[in-house]
Amino acid sequence: MSIDPSLTITGIQKLQQANAQMINALKPSGARGQAVQYGLTEGHKQALIETHTDTGALKASHRMQYGSGGAMGPTGTIYIDRTTRNPKTNAMPHIYGVYEHARADSGSGGHDFYARVVRLHGKRISDGMIKVLVGDFPKGG
Repeated sequence: MSIDPSLTITGIQKLQQANAQMINALKPSGARGQAVQYGLTEGHKQALIETHTDTGALKASHRMQYGSGGAMGPTGTIYIDRTTRNPKTNAMPHIYGVYEHARADSGSGGHDFYARVVRLHGKRISDGMIKVLVGDFPKGG
C-alpha cells in the first residue's frame, strides 16, 4: 500500500477548520436559518467530543453542510467527509466510521458518536434552537 506522504492529520484538521469557519460565517436570514446554524455547529462540536480517537482521522473528518432551503426550509447535515484518508493506514474514515459507530452494538460502548450526540446532547441542542426561534417572534401585547 502506498500512502501519500503529504497526507497528515493536520491537513484534515485544516479542512475541518475551514468548513467550520464557512458555517460560522453564514448569515442566514430569519430565525429558522439561524436555529439550523446553531444546531449544526453545536451538533458538530459534540460529535468531535464523542468520537473516539486512535489516529484522529475519523474525528477530523466530521463536516457540516448548511442548505438554505427549498420547500422544507433551511437544513443542516453533519457527515464524514468522503474525500479524507487516514494518513497512517490510507483507509477512508467514511467507510470505517460506519463500523466504528456500530461497535456500540457489540458491547464496546461509547463508539456510536452520532447516536451519543443525540442521546446525550440532543435535548440541550434542540432547546437552544427553540430559543433562537422564539427570540425572533414579535412580542405580543
